[in-house]
Amino acid sequence: MDAHRSDCTQYADSMMRIRAAVLLLSMHNLSTVASTLEPAPVAAETASVHIAGTRDPDWKTYRAFIAGMDVFVTELRHAPDAALRFVLMPRQTGLSNHGLLLRIASDERSIAVPVADDGSFALPRDQAAADAGAELVLNRKRELFRWRPNIHSPNVPANARRLGDLRLECAVRWAVEQADLPVFVRAVAAAFGGACHSPRVKVDFVSAQAINDIYLVDGARREALPRQWIEQAGHVYLPPVHDPTWSDDTLLEFDYEPDRR
Repeated sequence: MDAHRSDCTQYADSMMRIRAAVLLLSMHNLSTVASTLEPAPVAAETASVHIAGTRDPDWKTYRAFIAGMDVFVTELRHAPDAALRFVLMPRQTGLSNHGLLLRIASDERSIAVPVADDGSFALPRDQAAADAGAELVLNRKRELFRWRPNIHSPNVPANARRLGDLRLECAVRWAVEQADLPVFVRAVAAAFGGACHSPRVKVDFVSAQAINDIYLVDGARREALPRQWIEQAGHVYLPPVHDPTWSDDTLLEFDYEPDRR
């Protein structure tokens, strides 16, 4: 792991944001955009939405995570054999997951959430905690770790990810994140087709190991992911989660760069 990895984490740690929406809102009256829910025409080179990384786990309400848990159930067709877990990922070189303690906390109660050695965890469903405005609280400075959905179907090779798993991660992630977005921004996202279903949307995923190439494999079909969708020295990739011509069983096979982490 080197400076490229540090740059990657900074890139992927900003709040899930909608660049095209910001552009549109700077060009048009906000009330008009919010009321019509129609995206105004924009130049092709700017008509894209980039979904970047998430904010700190401390800043997320438990209620927002329950929204993600609900979406996991409704979208489970993408990965019917997978379980929903989340993962805490270090943002800085040299940080360890050892000793991480996570809890669901409100003024009235505190629920411990076990964290595995790899930083992954599963959340219980507790409506009373949600109604009390509980948040996820970590025993570390909140800027040191970020959260992500962590969904893996069984029997996927170690050097690959299944596209249906990534689609389900996107759906869960968006459900959690949009709780922090203004209503009019969510409306613009919906007008673009949703965060996970539009060709104008590029959703980023992070790889701890630098990637040289990615090959999409779906039965006899095999294609290289365009190089422009591999960013930040190979640590961020933008798979075609929106593209229905690739089935959920499509595998993204990673050709790693073993000498750069």
